[in-house]
Amino acid sequence: MRLFLIKFKLIFLISILLFVISASASCSKAVKPSEDIVRIKAILNSVTKLQDKYKGKDFTDFMAIISPKYNASFKNAVEKAMTESDEIDLAIYVDRIDMDKDSARVNLHWEGTWKKGGKPINNNGNSVFAFSNEAEPKLTGIAGSNPFELYSISSAPSER
Repeated sequence: MRLFLIKFKLIFLISILLFVISASASCSKAVKPSEDIVRIKAILNSVTKLQDKYKGKDFTDFMAIISPKYNASFKNAVEKAMTESDEIDLAIYVDRIDMDKDSARVNLHWEGTWKKGGKPINNNGNSVFAFSNEAEPKLTGIAGSNPFELYSISSAPSER
């Protein structure tokens, strides 16, 4: 009887061990993200690049994220803001992303400070960024307040 209990315990422990090993092996398999998740990550990456390249006043790399179809006046305004500002600080906060087959719309709010001649220009606003549906999404348009155009932003009140 005692030998039977020892064999039973041994078989029971081996069964548990095999179960744990098989369960952990199945958990270690990587889960492939859905196409939507991959696309959302790419869009968020483009938003972050836009913010970083604008703050760094890197016009060439900034424009690489802009669709070639975007209008020339936008490009001129961005270049002017970058060259005429001594320092740019811009924070972009994504609120929502809406996607369809051909494009995506990113609802966001932003806060920025542009220093020009030692005087800060502060502003904030709400925008909807439109992006193309590409592996590296390109900005195709902005609705609402444009965080990249300094001259659409009013100056901060002067200190007295």
